Amino acid sequence: MRIFSFLSSALLMGAAAAQSADTCSPKPSDTQVVKFSWALEYLLERFYSQQPLNQTFLQSADNSSHANYLTNFKGIRRQTLLGLNATQQIGAKIPGFEPPKCNFTFPTAKDGETWVKSAMQLESSVTGAFIGLSAYTQSPEVSFLLARLAAEHSSHTYYIATNQNSTVFQPNSTTLIPAYTPDHVLQSGSQPGKLGQYLHSCVTAPVSPCGNFTIGPLIGSFAGPSSAGIVPSSSATPSSSPAAGAGAGSSASPSGSPSASATPSS
Repeated sequence: MRIFSFLSSALLMGAAAAQSADTCSPKPSDTQVVKFSWALEYLLERFYSQQPLNQTFLQSADNSSHANYLTNFKGIRRQTLLGLNATQQIGAKIPGFEPPKCNFTFPTAKDGETWVKSAMQLESSVTGAFIGLSAYTQSPEVSFLLARLAAEHSSHTYYIATNQNSTVFQPNSTTLIPAYTPDHVLQSGSQPGKLGQYLHSCVTAPVSPCGNFTIGPLIGSFAGPSSAGIVPSSSATPSSSPAAGAGAGSSASPSGSPSASATPSS
């Protein structure tokens, strides 16, 4: 009897482990979320890859004598490559997943200061995009990756911001770091969080698994199950308004150099 009891317990534990793994792993329903993540990482990887960086180019940027821009931006690009590889590894767990075919074109930066401000704008927007995107998956593995990527790009944003702005954290802030819904990210414009002028039709916005989703001052909330998909977020216009969230940003237009292929460089 003890043998049968042991076998039954082992089978139950094995079934529970298999069920847990199946519940946590990426599913076909996560395909659009992972593609969106890949496009965001690839956008930044191309931005950093296509601008040849040297000390002379960066010396016009604010605080260049102390910021160690050249070394840090090389490290930031390396982290972005790692984030891209991590997204590819998650995508490989989804049957039939293929990275989206993205080609990005960036205006030429006139000097290092313009380029650094553009980097801050892009990093800030991508940070908020990853935070918002995390509400569109039900897979713990995917949400964990999105949390790490959001933290990564948040650190990049604030490294740049501390060398560009005298005040980074406003003492009267009433909101958290900005978060942007995918539909907002796909819009074109100069407002923080809008990257449609680069992403174009490279990816589509995933549909929230829980209904209409809006991002308020402190929390994200669902309006309930609906086939309507996504409702434009109340955080669509990042500003001093509580609905927008809080954090560093810049109105500078991202810059760099001409188009890129869809194959990540090493």
